[in-house]
Amino acid sequence: MIKTLKQFYSFLFKYKKALVAFILALISASIIESLIPYASKLLIDTVSLGNANFLTKMVVLIIGLRIISNLLHTLARYTGDKALIPASRDARIKVFRQIQDLDFAFHVDKNTGSLISAFKRGDNAFFGLFENINIELISITISLGVTLFFFANISPIIAGLMFVVAAINITMGWYLIKLNIHKRTVFNTAEDKISGIITDNLLNYETVKFFAQEEKEETRLKKEFKPWIDKLWKYANSFRVMDIAIGAVSGLGGLAVLWISIKKLVAGSITTGDLVMIIGFTSDFWYQSFHLLFRIRGIANQFIDIKKYFSILDNRILIKDPEKPTIIEKIKGDIEFQDVCFDYPRGKKNALVNTSFKIKAGESIAFVGKSGAGKTTIIKLLLRFYDVNKGKILVDNIDIRDLTKAQLRSSIGIVPQEPILFNNTIGFNIAYGKSNVTKKEITIAAKMANIYDFIKELPDKYETNVGERGIKLSGGEKQRLAIARMLLTKPKIIIFDEATSNLDSESETLIQDALWKIAKNRTVLIIAHRFSTIRKADRIIVIENGKIAESGSHINLIKKKGVYHRFWKLQSQGKTTKKFELLGPTPKAIRSQKQH
Repeated sequence: MIKTLKQFYSFLFKYKKALVAFILALISASIIESLIPYASKLLIDTVSLGNANFLTKMVVLIIGLRIISNLLHTLARYTGDKALIPASRDARIKVFRQIQDLDFAFHVDKNTGSLISAFKRGDNAFFGLFENINIELISITISLGVTLFFFANISPIIAGLMFVVAAINITMGWYLIKLNIHKRTVFNTAEDKISGIITDNLLNYETVKFFAQEEKEETRLKKEFKPWIDKLWKYANSFRVMDIAIGAVSGLGGLAVLWISIKKLVAGSITTGDLVMIIGFTSDFWYQSFHLLFRIRGIANQFIDIKKYFSILDNRILIKDPEKPTIIEKIKGDIEFQDVCFDYPRGKKNALVNTSFKIKAGESIAFVGKSGAGKTTIIKLLLRFYDVNKGKILVDNIDIRDLTKAQLRSSIGIVPQEPILFNNTIGFNIAYGKSNVTKKEITIAAKMANIYDFIKELPDKYETNVGERGIKLSGGEKQRLAIARMLLTKPKIIIFDEATSNLDSESETLIQDALWKIAKNRTVLIIAHRFSTIRKADRIIVIENGKIAESGSHINLIKKKGVYHRFWKLQSQGKTTKKFELLGPTPKAIRSQKQH
């Protein structure tokens, strides 16, 4: 708890001047507001004296106290917001940056819906905690202190009774708040599941429509709502229990105080003004006591939300930049894997086993193998999404662990199989990888990527919005846009990760043309299933079960009649499909190979 509060106030203390002004204004406003019942007592006592001049002064005093209190409360809110709003922004940016910096392994395992819920609830809790702790809790504590002070001067018995009732309420409240917090935690888990289903559905709506599974998705959501409703009722009913218990004790306590006060009035121990003050303070006391418990409950619930929010900051970044990184002014593009072994965290073991190869700057290399053989793992390790378990990966004879991730990745351009585009314009997406890009640079990149002719035919040209994840563009258009985006960064190393596997022949031809156009004087790594792309590479490396099975040029590997020759023969005969890449050669394909 202390750790979380330290994190919370670390953001607020950056704005000390506004925070100090807020606290001073709030304390002054709360004290002045608490004096109004006492001023009302003086007014009532003045009436009995018949002093019109003094009566007028007391009325002016009460009105003045209310006006000053209101102005000070407004000032407190204003100065509080001057600290709260930028502090909330800073917290959100820091959590957002932490998510950006977290390793690939974190993002593979994360639940997007749950993370979004934690983000939203945490940001709301930041505002809620400030309100409840720094405004309500301070105001209520001062008000209760002033009330007990005046009661103690009038009647120690009444003050003692009020204290006992408050102690009973706090004791009951502590237990009931713990119950409420538990119910809230359970409900949050159910809410995260609902958010996860909705987010998953929104991200995969195409698949839902492809298979006409709208009703199935609705049924899935309805099913999850059953435990959600049950947990929500239990959470809501914990409030009802709190209302009844605290309300009953407070009501009985108030009745006892009123009975004692009336007896004292009849006995002449107190004045009518004293009775009015007691009623005013008692009403305010019970309201404030009740309010205090609910504010504490709010603090407890918001604490849960902000703790989960800040817990994102506790995730360790495993792939760290070196303390004293090596700086390469200009990367040439030499790549070397030295006896690399790698196991995925909580995943596949032996993804790569003693893998070694060298790629010269300006050389084009194609990686071939069944799905899961280790091709994409090589790319992930080169980009340092993971660190190797054993061995080294060198770029220009420097261990990539000695480079900053930003320098390494900014020197590598990648066109993935399914480029994900931002829900923004074509121009924004092309220019994304580089700052201060000119329109001329964007146009040149578009032309090199063979997408310029398509863009110039659009009504809004580069201002055309591509939709979420580029949904408004075809597969080939997205790939070519991704190539243009990559080109603007002027990388010395280029990766094509199955960039043509899902495209028609015309789109494939355009992308292949763009690929070999930009490959000049650059190191190119290609992962492809289509041999029309692979065969032009300077060298082909065949991966099987995390190991290099063979390597060489297309012609040499065909003559060798090894693994590559088998892949080539199956595809050239038209026997291979996506099934081959996913599951290995089909029995029919194997029989066909044997017959030939």
